[in-house]
Amino acid sequence: MNVIDKIKKRIEEEQLIKAGDRVVVAISGGPDSVCLLHALHCIREELNIQLYGAHLNHNFRGIEALKDAQYVTQLCEGLDIMSFVKSIDVPQFAKNNGRTLEEAGRILRYQFFDEVAEKVGATKVAVAHNQNDQAETVLMRLLRGTGLQGLTAIHHKRGKIIRPTLDLTRKEIEDYCEEHQLEPRIDETNLEPIYHRNKIRLELIPMLEKEYNPNLVETLARMAEILKTDHDFIEQQAKDIYKILAREEEAGSITLPINGVINLHMALLVRVLRLAAETLVGKGEVLEYRHIQNLYNLLINSDSGHKIQLPMGITAKKNYHKLTLTINEEKEMFPFFYELNNLEEVFIPEVKGHFSFELRDASDLSELPREHNCKAFDWDKVSHGLIIRNRREGDRFSPLGLKGSKKLKDFLIDQKVERIERDQIPLICNGDEIMWVVGYRISDQYKVTKKTKRILKIEFKKS
Repeated sequence: MNVIDKIKKRIEEEQLIKAGDRVVVAISGGPDSVCLLHALHCIREELNIQLYGAHLNHNFRGIEALKDAQYVTQLCEGLDIMSFVKSIDVPQFAKNNGRTLEEAGRILRYQFFDEVAEKVGATKVAVAHNQNDQAETVLMRLLRGTGLQGLTAIHHKRGKIIRPTLDLTRKEIEDYCEEHQLEPRIDETNLEPIYHRNKIRLELIPMLEKEYNPNLVETLARMAEILKTDHDFIEQQAKDIYKILAREEEAGSITLPINGVINLHMALLVRVLRLAAETLVGKGEVLEYRHIQNLYNLLINSDSGHKIQLPMGITAKKNYHKLTLTINEEKEMFPFFYELNNLEEVFIPEVKGHFSFELRDASDLSELPREHNCKAFDWDKVSHGLIIRNRREGDRFSPLGLKGSKKLKDFLIDQKVERIERDQIPLICNGDEIMWVVGYRISDQYKVTKKTKRILKIEFKKS
């Protein structure tokens, strides 16, 4: 199968390009990108696509870099392809931002590609990674230490980035350029073992091919493809589980049931935790292995109320039966106190809810309300005036069904109410006495009995 047929086959199998797409081709002037641009140009009418060239001068190589830009411009003109060329001082950017030259170059390249794509309305950006790049990446990540996802290495498609030449060997690409007399530019720095990747390409891979496996590049690329299939399957299982377990109780916070999470296989547990973090910040690869370890220790070994800090401003908190990941800062709830002069509906801004009241004869109410947000009380026992407030130090409460009283703090702990939420619970009081811990339980002292003559029904509704 020749180069163009291989590219067409991969485009079709992976659905890299659709009819009508506008495609920006990242072109350095080297053999890989020149081959990619020329091959896509040859099949552009068949695919019904429009091509644009994008070249970034990194200012690494002085006059040679200017010659690269000139070559790219002339190549695109010869193919009747609109091109965009930009010059950026990558070394200065690397210095100012504490990045290596490789990292800085990659960041600025993709920013430039995005700019061009937005300018021309492109839906895809094609970059020219090949099978040798894939093998090098697998080895780099293996030596650094990585998991299954890392060993899948470079993908044919990620977002709008596509890699149609990923299945081609470097030799196939060089032969294609020679066959079509393209005369690409050669970056001499790629032939020097001055960068980590160059050392792997020029020293490690040739040694492994000679001593262990002459088909090493193909073998590593095939392994990455196999592992990607396995990874995609596990990832999909994790996403399905995440949809079942995760709850967004408020904007900027995601909760997971601890029992549901810790019973998962570790491969799924790790991915569910990562999905929660990524969903919060809208960005992938937020949590590293050490962060996952810290989260697991929080789940297994920590008491309720403990929390840890994660990247991107995420806080993870363990609260009884659930784990909460949030990017919201905990805000102190200040005391609130509302004395009611009548039984008209009232809005309490601190809890963002309305209280409504209905007074009626006991004989008119056939059944007491049982909803957690609607309760009935013996009105004739209310002698000091109704008050709505939040908790304060020393509060005691006589929970319905229990003899005597207990500290409100202890009651809320027994109910597994998170510490940050305790000050947000409204209390209905008769003077200083608590009649109802709203959402939880009424006081035994104010319950409706056979002797009750008048009933006060109180309902709470969130706005």
